[in-house]
Amino acid sequence: MGDVMSKRIKKHIADKDVYQSLPQTRKQVFFDLLKNRKMMLLSLSFMSFMFFIPLAINLFYFNFLEAAAIEAGKDEYLFSLIFYSMAILVPCMAIGFIGLGGAFNAAKKIVWQEGAMLSVNFFNGIKDNWLHSLVNGFIFGIITFGLVVGSSYLIIYSPVAPVLTGIGIGALILVFLTFGMVFVTFFAQDVYYQNPYRITFKNSFAMLGLLNWRILVTYLLSTAALVALCAINFITMVIGFALFAILNSLVVIIYTLIAHDGFDKFINKDHYPEMVGRGLYKVNDDKKEI
Repeated sequence: MGDVMSKRIKKHIADKDVYQSLPQTRKQVFFDLLKNRKMMLLSLSFMSFMFFIPLAINLFYFNFLEAAAIEAGKDEYLFSLIFYSMAILVPCMAIGFIGLGGAFNAAKKIVWQEGAMLSVNFFNGIKDNWLHSLVNGFIFGIITFGLVVGSSYLIIYSPVAPVLTGIGIGALILVFLTFGMVFVTFFAQDVYYQNPYRITFKNSFAMLGLLNWRILVTYLLSTAALVALCAINFITMVIGFALFAILNSLVVIIYTLIAHDGFDKFINKDHYPEMVGRGLYKVNDDKKEI
């Protein structure tokens, strides 16, 4: 009798230790995924990168032409090459954003510990959110066009007014940063709640103010860093896109975890209490997953 009781006690302690090792915070979820789901995250990165291949080809091609123009002393062609490159970038960015819609939907399922196939979650996200993703991609493409072409114009044709040039470029960068972060929170909401585009877009500005520095830091270390690498030279552009192809799913996971934490604090606790802490584990006597 004593041996049976001892085995039960040991099993209960072992079960409790295993249960308590499960992720109970979103920070723990991230490191758990990093440790145990490396191949899944790498696969998700490649799947979403496929949609950015047209954009990469466009940038590589025109970077080569710009380098050739500089080498040949044809500086007068530079602005035209930049203009056409950024014009083609707009639809390419829209295509890339369709892939992001799938990536954010897959990331939602991953952090919720739901075991459906990755490809199914990815393409379901595209099927359900492709139009919103396409619109956001066009908007962000136009904003990127404005940043690069506008900054180039100011630098090339307005060198006599450095203060005004600096103010103009600063304003373009601010718009790029703001809308880029808004679209991040948009994607996270669009795959989470069933709201019209207008409502989700409006709420994204509100969520950006609530999540503030965490989104900003992640954005500066990822998207803004990629843009900076692409702006330096051909080699850094290759490095930037290689890093993007491998690591973009990690960034999407981080954005998703930050957004879900904000949803629980500012939306779910009052309107959807059953969604609070979804994907996390709460240690209690009943060992219930929430």
